[in-house]
Amino acid sequence: MTNLMQFIILGLGAGAAYTLLAQGVVLVYRGSGIVNFAQGAIAMAGAYVWYVTLEQGLGWSFWPAFVVGVLASVVIGVFFQQVVLRLVSKTGGSPLTKVIATLGLLIVIQSLIIQKYTDVPITAIGQYLPSNVWHSGSIVIQEDRIVLFAISVALTFVLWAVVKYTRIGLAISASAENERAVATLGWSPNFLGAVTWGVGSALAGAAGILIAPITGLNPIGFVIVVTISGLAAALVGGFRSFPLTLLGGMILGIGESLMTLYTPNLTSFTHLQVVTGAQTLVSLVVIIVVLVVRGQSLPLRSHVIERLPKLGTGKTRWPELIAGVAMALVLITILFDDVWITALSFSLMTGIILLSVVILTGFTGQLSLGQYAIGGLGALFAAQFVFHFHMPYVLAMILGVALAVPASLLFAIPALRTRGVNLAVVTLSLGYTVSQIIFNNAAITGRASDGGTKIGHVNLFGLNVDSLVYPNRWAIVCLVAFVLCALVTANLRRSASGRRLLAVRTNERAAASLGVSVFRAKIYAFGVAGAIAAVGGVLLGFRYTLVSYTGFDAFSSIYAVAYAVIGGVGYVVGAIVGSMMTAGGLGTNLFNLLHLGSWTTTFGGVLLLVLVIVQPNGAVEPISQQWDWLRRKVIHRKPLSVELPETAAERVEPGSLSVNDVTVRFGGVVAVDRASLSVEPGQIVGLIGPNGAGKTTFIDAVTGFVRPAAGKIVLKDTDITSWSAAQRSANGIRRSFQSLELFEDLTVLENLMAGTAEVGKWSWLTDLIWPRNKPLTPSAVAAVREFGLEDKLLSMPTDLSYGQRRLVAIARSVASGPSILLLDEPAAGLDENESRELARLIRRLADERGMGILLVEHDVGLVMSTCDRIVVIDFGSVIADGTPAEVREDQNVIAAYLGEQTQEEVEVSGE
Repeated sequence: MTNLMQFIILGLGAGAAYTLLAQGVVLVYRGSGIVNFAQGAIAMAGAYVWYVTLEQGLGWSFWPAFVVGVLASVVIGVFFQQVVLRLVSKTGGSPLTKVIATLGLLIVIQSLIIQKYTDVPITAIGQYLPSNVWHSGSIVIQEDRIVLFAISVALTFVLWAVVKYTRIGLAISASAENERAVATLGWSPNFLGAVTWGVGSALAGAAGILIAPITGLNPIGFVIVVTISGLAAALVGGFRSFPLTLLGGMILGIGESLMTLYTPNLTSFTHLQVVTGAQTLVSLVVIIVVLVVRGQSLPLRSHVIERLPKLGTGKTRWPELIAGVAMALVLITILFDDVWITALSFSLMTGIILLSVVILTGFTGQLSLGQYAIGGLGALFAAQFVFHFHMPYVLAMILGVALAVPASLLFAIPALRTRGVNLAVVTLSLGYTVSQIIFNNAAITGRASDGGTKIGHVNLFGLNVDSLVYPNRWAIVCLVAFVLCALVTANLRRSASGRRLLAVRTNERAAASLGVSVFRAKIYAFGVAGAIAAVGGVLLGFRYTLVSYTGFDAFSSIYAVAYAVIGGVGYVVGAIVGSMMTAGGLGTNLFNLLHLGSWTTTFGGVLLLVLVIVQPNGAVEPISQQWDWLRRKVIHRKPLSVELPETAAERVEPGSLSVNDVTVRFGGVVAVDRASLSVEPGQIVGLIGPNGAGKTTFIDAVTGFVRPAAGKIVLKDTDITSWSAAQRSANGIRRSFQSLELFEDLTVLENLMAGTAEVGKWSWLTDLIWPRNKPLTPSAVAAVREFGLEDKLLSMPTDLSYGQRRLVAIARSVASGPSILLLDEPAAGLDENESRELARLIRRLADERGMGILLVEHDVGLVMSTCDRIVVIDFGSVIADGTPAEVREDQNVIAAYLGEQTQEEVEVSGE
């Protein structure tokens, strides 16, 4: 017990520093809606200026050096906000783009510090706080820990009070929600942004200086450990609560201290040899627990749909591919010397890992910062097969890739309940933990004394391809591997499986409403991306006779995302373009010619910051556009069109829907209160009520987007109350959304196919090798013709008028031929003629195809003229249920729904 209390006290110092760092993250997020991944790097910059430049270099005393070190951090943060983020906002950059920009800032700061101060760790940093100690029995209480704890508590209280009770604090919080509204109140969003980034960066600089004597200074380890711990503490606070962030920081600091106490026992049990890696488990556990408790399998209705990077088509242009491969072979076999061949090989190997980023971030919208860890695990598994079992190299490589896939699925588990920056935080933590606990553990890797796992000279199919002896042969192996992985990635983009990933990328709610299992899609994406990352990792590991794992660290994963964005994270070709910037690749050789080889990483970070401003879709996009223009000029082709087969509209499988006493609660608020209704085949039931009556929440409950607190939902005589949204959709319930929620990155045709393509037993594999897109189903063809979309199939939704977009949204819901169709405000935004035509279409779906339709609509005239029955809901409760004539006469409806309108007005609106 004495040791326990002692280490709890020791942990207060690190906990206080993590709290300061995390409070800066929270403040920046509250003021800008951005999670700053460069917070740890900003802290490191302030610490280096304070200690190395001023105290050690110029002999300054602590307080002047402290102030200047903090000011240095402030300058970095404000400059980044004023120059980079401000310009990104002006160009319409999404929050995801801004988060990636913070990764670029991290890369620039870290590389510049290595350039100026080297990457040699500094450990002997003297204590600057009061060093008195007190004794309570056998427990030693250090005054410096108590001071740090007191500082963190006082600062937390000040931040909480300022944000909650002052005008500028309230304006900062409001600015993140709506900058224009804040500007109308006389506040400059630019000024508020500078304040939040300045104060947040000051907290980072102070945290870096406070924690430096405890952790030492290291341009690599310091940034990762501090960043992960700070983000984990901020995550506990939901990136908004200062008191909960204080709690999170203390949990992390004390937890890591206790891990130091118990690590020797842990080491003897599992042979772990890295205390730092064991300590990172605390952050990882905290992050995962928070995500499990707070996470959701599907985002809420209020979830903001971000504008994501543009996508390529995935079409394989064989003439260009053959020409590119031939050029690469000429370079390898004739033009390049060994140095340039080695650089090309390295770019190809890293390009393969970047392809995994394209699949995850580009195609699926999952920001993962752990892809190099997956690649390293592939190399580790393959090397163990060679080292321990003397397995043939080809077989060992295949098994290494295969075993890395289950490991990558572990990274996918957090993605099932979170997304965006939260996923980035947990995958970064997972990747760092793997690198510290596994890759730095000789008991697991079986490292040789000279730093690697011995595998000897790599021999493939009887041919020695060792990269040192035969660099050209190894380059050809890498070229073949890259081309195969690129073809797999392109095939995935064009396939039915790829469309499901793109649907999840754009809008998880809409994807689930079409029967796409978001769970399976994310698992599949992580599995395929993990296999490709493992291919790159195996090649990186097997290029020498000793497999080294030092390159599979967390920073490499951060660089991978950065370089993929530079090339174009939505384009297959973007992977090879981005890989040119990797240290050791072709870009490094070009910089070496200018005697600037050590600046490659810095240039890559700066290039990323520039591109997120001027070309957020990557360098490939303008090249692709110009090339397409040139092809159209040279090769005259007829405009593309879609041939629709002559098929008659089929009646849908009949099915009834019964909703009995459904109740939905959000905390203490009852949104739907014991509501009941039924929809029969071929019947149109209207659901009306005042704004906020609970109509959309009712639809969400029926379709599985919110879980009812009570009640029963029956479809085709089957209780589906416990089914997921995707299960309900796949079994005959489809819905539209008031906000449309189209897949903006897909054509109209692909939008329709996303919800109608049948999933074959082996499609998850065949789509990677030979994707075959089946023609539209008869039901989908009928929907195209009924809604007049024949000449719009190859258009993008953004190219259509609002009325046409709404028709596409309804047609997408109808395309699969559902038994029950729920329409949420389908006439919103339409003019009178369009509304009348829509009413006729809805009536035909019920009469000619036998669909049961639940229609939620504010246009009372449309409802009265179209529906067979009408249900009126108010404050979540059903107050009327009957024919249009009966509802028109109901006094409860007149009083609750139409307020002061007279009965005559009701009759007029009904006509």
